[in-house]
Amino acid sequence: MRVYSLHKTYSVTLSPANGGASAGGRPLGGQARARARGSSVVLDGALKAGPEKNLRVLGAVWLSGSGLPRRLYRGELVFTSQKNLLRIINTVPLETYLAGVVTGEAGDLSHPEAYKAQAVTARSYTVKHMNNHSGEGYNMCDSTHCQLYTGLGAPSARALAASGATRGEMLLYRGEPAAAFYHSVCGGRTEDMTFVWPYEYKPYLVSVRDGPPGRPYCSIAPGFAWKTKIYFTGLTRLGRRAGWLVPDEEARGMRISAWGASGRAAEIEIYTQRRRVKVTATDFYHGIGRRAGWQGVRSSYFKILSGKDYVLLDGVGNGHGVGMCQWGAEGMARKGFKYRDILRHYYPGTEVRIHD
Repeated sequence: MRVYSLHKTYSVTLSPANGGASAGGRPLGGQARARARGSSVVLDGALKAGPEKNLRVLGAVWLSGSGLPRRLYRGELVFTSQKNLLRIINTVPLETYLAGVVTGEAGDLSHPEAYKAQAVTARSYTVKHMNNHSGEGYNMCDSTHCQLYTGLGAPSARALAASGATRGEMLLYRGEPAAAFYHSVCGGRTEDMTFVWPYEYKPYLVSVRDGPPGRPYCSIAPGFAWKTKIYFTGLTRLGRRAGWLVPDEEARGMRISAWGASGRAAEIEIYTQRRRVKVTATDFYHGIGRRAGWQGVRSSYFKILSGKDYVLLDGVGNGHGVGMCQWGAEGMARKGFKYRDILRHYYPGTEVRIHD
């Protein structure tokens, strides 16, 4: 997978970890710096190498740099330069990768059965989406575009135990790995995928109720309910930056114009001084999140209350709402459900077994 995929990285510092590492076939005895130079990579410091088209690092090494979180990686790292920027690809065994993913994706959870459900889901998602970035020369990125992977600096004991207990198990539909999407908090009901993304319909990615009415399994999640006030001046600015509004348009109102199967917004209309602009709720959720932070509009599960110069979004949930609700899985586990029960609930019609 590509690491630091959301960063523009010109150089990175390498520090060997316990177990040691080699760079370019020679032992890395101390701290060194890899940097992009044209179409080549140069290594300075304790070990000098390059310029080379590819710099191959094996073993356990800490990476850090300006604006980069310090992370430990194992396996193979290949550094290349593209337009004076470093591209770093990490290759590790699937189960090693999963321990890192489950640590990052399920860090807020606590119950072993919820962790097992997450491990099976993440393994299935990985196999199903292994070619997400094949056109770019690697399988997956390390961001939530694919799955969050922050290296192996501190894999949690729960993640390691869950990955080991479910080793090789995947979520299957008609014998093939399922597209096992998941999210943080559904807010009481998951969403039918077709209302979120323009993908082919999948019978197991449909809206399901998350527990008894008024008492959803995920109601235990911190921040289950939320409110966000958006002033029209801010909505105008964000709308222009997102391309929903032209430069001379001003937002003067907003309403939900279509709903999904779960009751989430499916389409938003923004009123300007001369027209109504239709935006899918998914584009609105991502557009606001990328430009104003993901804590502003946490999901598309909200109602709109209008004020004089603002709208108030009164919402529940966190994330896109498709597939397994992670906090719902935690809630089910605390009530005694096993991980296979949890997966059957969120992905109706699927089965869990080892896939050859």
